[in-house]
Amino acid sequence: MAAQCANCGFIFKSSEEVGQPCPRCGSLDVKLKTGDRGKGHEGAKEKRYDPTKKHRHGSYYTLEKGERIGKDGKLVLIERVIDRDSDHYTEVVKDKDGNVIANKDERLSEHK
Repeated sequence: MAAQCANCGFIFKSSEEVGQPCPRCGSLDVKLKTGDRGKGHEGAKEKRYDPTKKHRHGSYYTLEKGERIGKDGKLVLIERVIDRDSDHYTEVVKDKDGNVIANKDERLSEHK
């Protein structure tokens, strides 16, 4: 929770100062700001490992599906499959309305 003088905008550093006159202007009017600043997004990630095989990245198969912030700063839906055994990379990115923004289906060794 943050507290700020409603008159001059002075930010109180501790909750003990709230209720006291503002040190800058003397006002008793206070604005309280509460909320969660986190930007949570739905998503799931699955990684499969084979202890008999050694891959540089650890997993031989990764599936990622969920919401992300796109390059333009807007929320997008992404579905990505990285299959190292089959040397395959698939990625579909859609906007919130379901319009396809990017669709990649290529060899993993050629993916940039």
